[in-house]
Amino acid sequence: MNMTPRASHLNLSRRDLLAGASAGAALATVVPGLNVSFAADVTAKRDILVVVFQRGACDWLQMLSPAGDPTYIAARPNIRVQTTGTNTGLGIGTMNNTDFYLSASAPELKTLYDAGKLAFVHAAGMNTIDRSHFTCQDTMEKGGADGKLKHTNGWLTRHIASAGVNGQALSTIAASATNPVALLGESTTIAIADASNFNVSGGTANANVIRAMNSGTTTYQKVATAALDAVASVQAGLGTITDTSASAGYTGGSLSQPLRSLARLINMNVGVDVATVDFGSWDMHNSLVSEFNTRTIEFSRAIAAFWKDMAAHQNRITLVTMTEFGRRLQENASQGTDHGSASGMMVLGGNVKGGKLYGTWPGLASSQLTTGDLTVTTDYRQVLSEILVTRHAEKNLSAVFPTVKYNPLGFMNS
Repeated sequence: MNMTPRASHLNLSRRDLLAGASAGAALATVVPGLNVSFAADVTAKRDILVVVFQRGACDWLQMLSPAGDPTYIAARPNIRVQTTGTNTGLGIGTMNNTDFYLSASAPELKTLYDAGKLAFVHAAGMNTIDRSHFTCQDTMEKGGADGKLKHTNGWLTRHIASAGVNGQALSTIAASATNPVALLGESTTIAIADASNFNVSGGTANANVIRAMNSGTTTYQKVATAALDAVASVQAGLGTITDTSASAGYTGGSLSQPLRSLARLINMNVGVDVATVDFGSWDMHNSLVSEFNTRTIEFSRAIAAFWKDMAAHQNRITLVTMTEFGRRLQENASQGTDHGSASGMMVLGGNVKGGKLYGTWPGLASSQLTTGDLTVTTDYRQVLSEILVTRHAEKNLSAVFPTVKYNPLGFMNS
C-alpha cells in the first residue's frame, strides 16, 4: 500500500498562522505534501517602509555630482565625475541653475529616476560639527542633531509606537544579524539576515523543546514564543511563494542578499510594515574612484532588483536611503575624500514623485561652504517626516521628531 500522503493545501491568514504557528510547522513535518499559503488580510494592505543606511558616510558629491561646476572641477582634479570623457556621469537634471550627473556606475537608478519612481534630495543630512562615524550614526538613528533633544530610543521605535504599527511578529524586520539603533527599544523587531536560513540553532527539534519550556506568561516566555512563531511562519511561508528573485537581477553582493531576503518576506504577506537594511564600507579615504564605483554598482543593481522583485507590492513600498554625513569637497592627497557634512538621500516608491531633484543646492563657493564642506540645506528628518506622514499613518510627528517642524518637500503622493 502506498502510504505517501497526497498534496494538500491549507489557506491561512497571517494572523491565524502566527496564532498557531507551531501547529502549522508540525503539520508540515508530518504531512510533507502540505502547502501552506497566506490569505490576504487587512494588515497586508499597509504601506511598507524600507530604510537603507549607507554606513561609512557616502560621498554624495561623487554619487550625484555638479560635474560642470568650476569649483568642483578644481577641488577634485583626479577623482571628479566628468561631463564628457573618463568617468562621465549620467545627466539627470538641473537644480538651482546647476546641472547634476549621477554616477555612471548607477545606470539602474537612472532608469528608475527616468520612470518617475525615484527622487533625489541633495545637500541633505544632519547639522553637526561632529565627524565621528559612531557618534553621528547613533545620533541620526535616534532622530537627533547637535544641540537638540537627546533621545534614548530609535526614531523608528517612536514612530511604531505613535502610529500604531501592528506590533505582530514579523511586522518590524531588521534585514541583518542584529537590530539597528533606529529600532532601539522596539521589542517586536526580529533580525532576519537570510529568510531561507531563519531557524533555531539545532532545527525544529530544539525549537519544540524551547517552546515547551516557555509556555508560560512571563515577559521572557512571551518573547520566546513570539520568536518561535516567527521562525515557524517564515519556514512555512518559504514553500508557498513563487520566488521571483532569480530573475530580478540580484548580484549576490552584500546589499543584494538582505534585500532579496526581505523581498521574500514581503512576498509571503506576513505583515511586514517596517524594515531596515545596512550597506556599509563607504568610508573611502584612499583611491576613491575604483572603490566608489564598485560599491555603487552593487548599490544600484541591488535596489533595482529589489524593485523588480516587488512588482506585486510597488504601490505599497517606500524605500529611503540615508548616511551619517557626506565628504569634504576637496580631494585629499590619497585621491580619496575625508569626513564632511551634507550628503544626499534618495526615495524610491510607487507613490514617489520621482524624476526630479529636491531640496536646495547651496553652491560650492567658499562663502557657501561650511568649514570647507557642502552645507546641509535639508534636515534628514524633513525627508523622513514626509514619508511617515504621507504614507505611513503618522498623525503625531512631534512624538517622533519633537524639535523638527513639518516642512514637506513635496516628493510624496498622499
